[in-house]
Amino acid sequence: MKILLAFDGSEGAKLALKFALKFKDVIEKMTVLYVTPAVMGSGPTFDSYVPSTVYIKQDEAADKILQISSTMLSDSGVNFDIEKMDATGDQIAKVIVRAAEEKSCDMIISGTRKLSGLSKVILGSVSSEIVKLSKIPVLICPPPD
Repeated sequence: MKILLAFDGSEGAKLALKFALKFKDVIEKMTVLYVTPAVMGSGPTFDSYVPSTVYIKQDEAADKILQISSTMLSDSGVNFDIEKMDATGDQIAKVIVRAAEEKSCDMIISGTRKLSGLSKVILGSVSSEIVKLSKIPVLICPPPD
């Protein structure tokens, strides 16, 4: 079985990774994916300058987050790859689903932060969008209470 694990370093993502390891005997390959969110919107009427240091810091943060997943998987015996992609104006969920399809994954696993109210309206719910967009089975792991 090929699994794509969406990982953002949150407690929900860490629990999702731990849960995914319950499938380790049937995992052919696990891809751990972090999607760097777009720094700013884009479009024909959107004109702004973003200093390169912002992108450098964002890339460093992504590397630190992915190092957490690598450490968690290092002694698991699971064949895994670590990847990061940029959202570049697209929804994070679309990038995750597209990556899973391109890799012919059998399942997407993601954590959730259980956002609600205004937080969900402002930040959106990546896990909810993954479920809506995916034709591949999706397993969502809730965070601790």
